[in-house]
Formats: sequence, C-alpha cells, structure tokens
Amino acid sequence: MKRRSVTPWRVALPALVVAMGLGLVLGGRPSLVDWRAARSVVFESDDWGLCGYAPDTAALAQLDPAVLQIGKTPQAYLTSTLEDSTAVAALAAVLAGARGRDGRPAVLQPNYIMGWQAPVQGEGEPDGRQLRDGILPAFHPRYQRPGLWDAVEGAVAAGVWYPEYHGLWHFDPGARAALCAADPAAAAAAARGLLLFPGSHESYELDDARPLPVLAAELAAGMAAFAGVFGRAPDAVIAPDYHWSHRHERLWRDAGLTVVQAQREQRHPDYEGLFGRLRKVLARVLRREGEHRLTHLDRNARLETAQLGDPALAMSRALRGVHRAWSRGEPAIVESHRVNYAHLDPRVAADGREALAGLLAALGREPLFLTDVEVARLSRGGVSWRRAGDGLLVRNLTHTRRPVVLPGGRLVFLAAGESATIRDAASGLPQQGGD
Repeated sequence: MKRRSVTPWRVALPALVVAMGLGLVLGGRPSLVDWRAARSVVFESDDWGLCGYAPDTAALAQLDPAVLQIGKTPQAYLTSTLEDSTAVAALAAVLAGARGRDGRPAVLQPNYIMGWQAPVQGEGEPDGRQLRDGILPAFHPRYQRPGLWDAVEGAVAAGVWYPEYHGLWHFDPGARAALCAADPAAAAAAARGLLLFPGSHESYELDDARPLPVLAAELAAGMAAFAGVFGRAPDAVIAPDYHWSHRHERLWRDAGLTVVQAQREQRHPDYEGLFGRLRKVLARVLRREGEHRLTHLDRNARLETAQLGDPALAMSRALRGVHRAWSRGEPAIVESHRVNYAHLDPRVAADGREALAGLLAALGREPLFLTDVEVARLSRGGVSWRRAGDGLLVRNLTHTRRPVVLPGGRLVFLAAGESATIRDAASGLPQQGGD
C-alpha cells in the first residue's frame, strides 16, 4: 500500500488551532465582576467632531459620486455631516430620559476626531489645490456650528455624554494633500468642503507607511486638543476605520491611553486570510495575558439605523445583541455611529433617535449604563471611578467591601454592590448613594 505523504501545513494548522483554543480557555484571568449579573450596557459612537462628510446639501449639488471613487463607503455617509447643537441636545434628551437600575441616566461615549483640513484661502474662492490644517475647538470654515460646544458642555454636565478619543484626521493627511494638488476632482471636492476624495476609503490615518514619529506627534496634538476641549485626558481610543497594529498600540499606551475599542473588528494586512485571522486570535490571547496597561474591549451589539433605514429592525437587532452578550457573561458594548444622529436628512437623525429610544425603553431599569473606562477598571479591580457631570461616580461590583483609589490618591471604601457620587473629590466622602 502506498503511504500518503503528510505536508507540514496539514500538521501545523490543526496544532495551531488547538493551541489557540487552549489559550482562549486558559489564557484569560477570571474577572472580579460577575458580568452576567451586572447586565451592563456601553454605547460607543464614532466620528463625532469629524468635519465631514458634507457641510450642507449645496456642496453635493451636481456632484457625481463616481468621480470621487468612494469604494465601499456606505451611501448613508455621503450625506452625513458634522453635528450641531440641535443634534446633540436632541440626542442628550433621549439619553436623559432613560435611567438604569442605579438611577443614573444612559450615557453615550462619543469618540472624537480632533483635526480637519481646509482649502487655503487666497484671493477669490479657494480652489482646493492647497490645504491647511486645523484643530478643534475651531471649526472648518464650511462647518461652522454656533452653540455646539455649549450643547456638548450641557450634555456632559447632565451625565449623558462621556467623550473619548478617535483620532486626529480619520485619513492620511499627506496623501490627501498630495492628491488635491494633483487631481482636479479631489481639489474640487475639498473646495466644496467634502471629506471624500479618490481612494479615501483606503486612506488610513494609522497606515504602516506613515512614520511612527509623525504619528506620535499627531497623537500628542490630538490628545492635547481633546484635553483643551473637554477638560480631561481621554482614556479610551478607537482607531479610524479600525485600521491599526501593535506598533500603534505602543504609542497609545505610552501616551497614557488605557482602553482599546473594537479589537475584534481590527483591520490590518497582518490579519488578512485564514492564517491572518488565526494570528489575530492568537494575538488577542497573548495581549490579554501579557499586557497589563491596555484593556481590549469588543463590540458585541450594533445599533446602525442609517444603513438599515428601519428603526424598528435596528432596535430589535441591537436588543438581541445586548441579551446575547449578557447571556455570555459579557458587558453589552453597542456600536452606534454618529451618522445615525447627525445627518443632512433630518429623517435619518430622527430614525436614529427613535431606534435608540426604543432600545432604552425595551431595556427598562434593568441595565447599568457604563463607559469603557469603567468596564476596564471593574474588570481589573472590581471597582471603578469616572468623572460625571456632578462629581466622581464610583462603583464596587464585587461581593466584598473594597477601596476605590481616587485621583490624588485618596481612598473611598464601598460596600459590595454599592455605587456613589462624590460631589467634593477633596473630601473623599460620598454624598449620594446608588444601587
């Protein structure tokens, strides 16, 4: 009988799969929090502060999207826009209308893009061939939003708005500037205030071809701008277009960021194809075991009404996602982009708010509404604190009395399952209980 030869990959692949399976089972340390019982919900929302994709309907007049080669960019994004004070206030009202079982309102975590590029203003109308860089809180000239920061400040004070960091550009600024200088279509789009340009769907802020010193400088500028606008440093980050590698995680870690969002959705050439996906799973296991300064969180539910066009369907899918996460003993982390709430078509934004309100109503008083930084701190130590509009919100989700270390090193002791709002951080004394 002829003996069949065994190629190396036939042996290596099953062994690799088995090894990663064991790593998934054995590699993670048990959480101090019983997430099945906690029934927590986090709302992560990307693209806030982004001066795009279009400033107004006039900018889109007589425009052929095919000229911009938008690729896989969803149609709903072509008419999305920078939020205004009305959009923020309306969304904040929906969030404030829902209460968790601790009496706190639902909280949105808007992830902010801090920079923008605009045509250089010379004599006459700018033609878009030369671009200049700008940064929030100043706005792109075509995206003026009077009263926006007042509305954001009010939402933060109400405890329903907890900003985190998304990036500086959401694209490769050098590539865009070079293209506008050489391509009339790209220049014309920039002159109108449009963000899209030929190839923009594959123009990554965190592209490996961009030098790390440049990215480090941009990260420092973006985080400084964030602190200037919101009065605190960010804790969590989500890479634009989900495109990043371990090189960028080191930059985030060294800059003081502690939470990386949406690891399961990570896009990178290293993770393409079957073996790439296997490497990605293995990398997740190794990072979970060996990296103690970064917490990786995965989104496990979606509320994306703008792309579905059906608020009831979007709400029901998100509700199923939340319940599945709870049944697996996970915090429910709901993805819901800005396009659902800020749009040139008011019906799209209204549908987004309707779906969110429906989801919150269906959840009732059952959940605890948390943010990324709270989930990360609770997972690591069973207790957490974060800044809320009325002070510091502290929690203990373990079954024993535990201390919470506050900014400045002061301690507050909380009973098992207790939460409290500290009005005066200097005193270290809870002024309002919960749970």
